[in-house]
Amino acid sequence: MEVHHHASHHGPKKWKEHITEFLMLFLAVSLGFLAENIREERVVAHQTESVMAQLYHELQKDTASLCRIDLTHNKQDTATIVLENYILNTDLEANKVNFFYLHNYLCTREGIFGTSCIALDQLKFAGVLKNVKDNKLRDCIEKYDLMLLQIKERTQREEDFMNKYMDDIRIAPFDYYYRTVKASSDSFNNVKGTSMNSAFITYRNTKWQLVLNKTFVPTNLVLKSFDKHTYLNRMLQLNGIRMSTNKNQTVEILKAGTELLQNIERVYPNINETH
Repeated sequence: MEVHHHASHHGPKKWKEHITEFLMLFLAVSLGFLAENIREERVVAHQTESVMAQLYHELQKDTASLCRIDLTHNKQDTATIVLENYILNTDLEANKVNFFYLHNYLCTREGIFGTSCIALDQLKFAGVLKNVKDNKLRDCIEKYDLMLLQIKERTQREEDFMNKYMDDIRIAPFDYYYRTVKASSDSFNNVKGTSMNSAFITYRNTKWQLVLNKTFVPTNLVLKSFDKHTYLNRMLQLNGIRMSTNKNQTVEILKAGTELLQNIERVYPNINETH
């Protein structure tokens, strides 16, 4: 007696099943890509905000420095006017102490600007700037960066001038042999005097303070014979360079920096909490 075994045969899948499997696979892959894109966007957003926070705090230092420099340039301008008056219209010997203060104040490199904004390099060269989507903020960043290049060129003029002439100007009216090592016991010049960080000048009934950067003032101050015409011309040239930089660059870049700060705060309202 023959036994017949009937094999179970599955017919071909229906087309709906193929579509369902395809859609499920497509959905899984799409969700994977979407999740990865979201993760990358969050990483980019965090990186961008971190760099912007760094820029924000460095920019605060820049604007504070620019405010001080603006005040310094204005005081340097006034000091130059007073120095010119002393040389041209007074008995310089009778006013040699005040002249000494003014001379030392104007022979320093006070008022030369150097930016703290290293985050700008990250924005430009690390490609972070492209992630800043706000057009006005981007424009403010690019404007400030351009103005930094411009003020660097102008301040370089002052550096070049001082490097070329200041050594001669500094020693022209006064002897500086008394600049010996502090507390030196074997100095062959035992000069009595006082180290001063600041001095007050009274001119035309107005009293104002000069920062002297620990200047030693000898008790017996000696005013040398010097070429007043050449000396004054150099000091006026230096003041012209300083005031030109202040008028054309310092004031304008301070405005640009302030505007950039305001726009960073607008786009990133919690920026102070980032760092």
